[in-house]
This record gives sequence, C-alpha cells and structure tokens, in this order.
Amino acid sequence: MNLTECEVIHKQVMHPAEGTLIELKGVLGVTIDPATLVIPEKPESLSDEEIRAFVAERGLRCVAATVGMDEHSVGMYEIIDIKHGGLEKWGFHCEHLGTSVPVEKLLDAAIEHGAHVVLLSTIISHGDMHRRNMEKLADLAEEKGVRDKLLLIAGGTQVTDELARSWGMDAGFGRRTHGIDVASFIVKCMRERGM
Repeated sequence: MNLTECEVIHKQVMHPAEGTLIELKGVLGVTIDPATLVIPEKPESLSDEEIRAFVAERGLRCVAATVGMDEHSVGMYEIIDIKHGGLEKWGFHCEHLGTSVPVEKLLDAAIEHGAHVVLLSTIISHGDMHRRNMEKLADLAEEKGVRDKLLLIAGGTQVTDELARSWGMDAGFGRRTHGIDVASFIVKCMRERGM
C-alpha cells in the first residue's frame, strides 16, 4: 500500500477459516492540498409527485440483479424496495432476480419483461470484475439491438459515475446512494432522450 512506518494498532481473529481483521496506520508519502480538491455538487432530486406522475404515465419497469459471483444484496434492496424508500415507492415495477446472476440472464430478463431500466449491482472489484460485468452488459445490449431502448445503471461500493459511464453504463452510483437519486436520474435522463 506504499505506507512507511507501519504499525498494527488492532487485530482480531474473525474465524480461523476467514482470517484476521487488522487495523494499521502508517505514513503515505503524498501531500494533498484540500484547496485543489474538486467536490461535485449533489444532483438536485425531483419531487415525489413529479417522479410518480412520470412513472405512472409510462408504466416504467426495471429489472435488477447482483451480477457475477457476487452475493451482496442489501444495496440493491435499498434502491428498489419500497420499505427502504426505493423505486417501488414511485410506482416502478421492479423485477429483482437476486444475487450471483449471469449478466446474460439479467439482459434476457430485461428484454422478456419489457423493462426500461436495467440495474446492475456489483461489489466484487478484484480482477476488475465490476468493469468486466458492466462492459459485458453494454456489449450484449448492443449485440441484441436493445441498447437505445434501455437505461443501464450500475451501483456498488467501488462504482463511480465516471467509471461506469466509461464502461458503457448510462450512470453509476456508489456509496450513500438512495432510491430518490436513482429515480431522479431515470426521469431526467428519459426526458432528455425523449424515451
């Protein structure tokens, strides 16, 4: 990690089969001037009424899944589930396929259900799996001739909007994202594209 003067400040055996959690501190030979940091402004959210009316008028449907060999599901439920203030709150019909879903199955389900939005969740980033899965979804949508009919949205702890867009998605959402953020993006984007 390029740290010097490392010191373990806490360690805890999780389970003999799982390894040990270690907290360490050290010196990173980099200086960051806070004045040079560019903090993006939080996008403005639309009102509940505006989103609900747009969704009802178009009968918007989305298909969602955690892809690859990823078993994480909490983040996706927070984005789609009505109990967490997710997309269902505004009338989106959400088909959740679960975890460890092949990218091909996610796209096929979107086509089968006549979805307008595909939500891909990915936490696993080692081996660039998050990048590969996003690129694969975008490429498959192109191959099947449905790319211009779908909004492809990725989310996960290592996902940023900039990276997701560079890998073929229409948007990427990371930590601290809420359903209102995704719903507002969908409505704004569909209006801009005349979808």
